[in-house]
Amino acid sequence: MNLKVLYITVQFPVPSETFAAVEIRALRRQQASVSVATLKPARRESDTMLQEHGLTDIEIDHNSLVSSLRGCWIGLRNPPLTIRLLKAVFATQDSAPPSSSAKTGIDETGTVERESSKRSILKGLALIPRSLDLFDKIRRTSPDIVHLFWGHYPSLVGLLVHEFLEDVTVSLSLGAYDLHSRYGPSIELAKKAPAVFTHVQANRPVLRSFGVEDNRIHVVYRGIDIQEQTHGTEDGKPLDVLIVERLVPAKRTSDSLKVFREVRDSIPTARLTIAGDGAERESLMKQAAELGLKDAISFLGHVSHGKVFELCSKSKVLLSMSASERLPNAVKEAMLRDCIPVVAHTVGIEELISEGKTGFIVEQGNRAQAATAVLNCLRDWDGSAALRTAAQRHINETFDSNAVAHRRRKIWQKLLEQSGRLPADQ
Repeated sequence: MNLKVLYITVQFPVPSETFAAVEIRALRRQQASVSVATLKPARRESDTMLQEHGLTDIEIDHNSLVSSLRGCWIGLRNPPLTIRLLKAVFATQDSAPPSSSAKTGIDETGTVERESSKRSILKGLALIPRSLDLFDKIRRTSPDIVHLFWGHYPSLVGLLVHEFLEDVTVSLSLGAYDLHSRYGPSIELAKKAPAVFTHVQANRPVLRSFGVEDNRIHVVYRGIDIQEQTHGTEDGKPLDVLIVERLVPAKRTSDSLKVFREVRDSIPTARLTIAGDGAERESLMKQAAELGLKDAISFLGHVSHGKVFELCSKSKVLLSMSASERLPNAVKEAMLRDCIPVVAHTVGIEELISEGKTGFIVEQGNRAQAATAVLNCLRDWDGSAALRTAAQRHINETFDSNAVAHRRRKIWQKLLEQSGRLPADQ
């Protein structure tokens, strides 16, 4: 049974969102015909990334000048659509109650900065033409499911489809940024859409506080490609500590460097490898030199997904002091590849790591605690065999992308059955 699914996202592919490609590949293996439409134009390196992810044959509709002009014309010819989007864009940004970790599970660290209302309104206005063009495309092609990979600005398209196209089912995913930003159109659509996906059980209270009924909330983890991950695992562990993340403030890589400084004081031969790029790369390289770690750290920049697998296989510890995660795939990949995670506590992390049994969770900002955990792992590598085996088992049983995609597909199929609609080929 072939399910026709259109993913709406901001941009695809994106170097920091490998999980999107993993999700789409897995859905295609589950007999879903997946295409993608983006709000932004294609990145310069899109073709290279698609080849890397094995998605060179996927249909992608990128934004362009022609698309935006076409959207302007559609808007002029269909005033009700334009007015609806204008109302959504100018809706208050505070349409959800103030968040607190006690009530909603949202971090109180303040590391995910919300856009100002003025900025989000300007962005929303700029995206109205593209949203109208995508709505017209969906009207003409009539996919079974329109799924918003992110909430936020893609919700502008979702609102139009949900309200004006009765024969198309809309679902959306709301992750950490979506929940923190409390973007008005996202919350409005979440209250109406038949299915709202999220990636950690701890997000349920947040969604309920937005007014989303519990029976429409589906916790579906982001999976990893188990088959790809287990292929070519290295026997040796020549590297010590690994960091895989975007080099941006919310990841707190600066704290990780200070943790490694403490590790290096006790194990002078220890080495750190950093895979990832971002705005902080130059300042982090400068910090490494100031800490006397220039010769002990390798900054690799952005690397391919395959290279990440290789690095996890060769490393003993994955270190992350990030304050902005929700079950990051890099940690899952490390656990499957026999690399012990030492991570700072973030919302829902207990669903991925069982403290002392499959990895180690330290208090936010507690560098001494993190350094002790890393040192213990490096000093007693052989003694951690049971922990590493348990970690691999947990990933295999819970985060297999094929099993995750099957569950997502079954949810969509049930929605179509409940609405009286069948997949396009039935």
